[in-house]
Amino acid sequence: MSDTPAPRRRNWLLIVSLCLNVALIAAVAIGVVRLRHPPGPLVPHALIAAVPEERDNIQAIIDAHAARIALLRKASANARHAAFNVFVAPDYSPRKMSDALAAVVAADTALETESVAALGDSLSALTPAERQAFADRVRKRSRSWLFRMFRPRER
Repeated sequence: MSDTPAPRRRNWLLIVSLCLNVALIAAVAIGVVRLRHPPGPLVPHALIAAVPEERDNIQAIIDAHAARIALLRKASANARHAAFNVFVAPDYSPRKMSDALAAVVAADTALETESVAALGDSLSALTPAERQAFADRVRKRSRSWLFRMFRPRER
């Protein structure tokens, strides 16, 4: 009798499980980073957090723009969907795609214009002292090692 060992069977289920666990850990890490670091300081909700005395006034400004922003956001999504439909259509042509992408640009521009208008109205509601306090708070907002590592050095 020979003493040759039986060939080892790869446990592919274990490998797949390991890959899924790594992907889950990465997704959770990305979520935590995004929660800890909001998109930027110049958003109306950041103003509310920084200047609580103006909360009602800024919230009223946000509410005044919210319906139009929601409508424009939906129009932007619809324009992107229409552009995709042009892309996958059997009668695709570069001219139709160019027109569809121009509609996407127009919808995105309208959305961004309204968002910036809401921000401008919110910023104009602050007094000079409140603006300075907000600016000071933003400047010393993030002192994490990751922020310092990628920030350009001041000379």
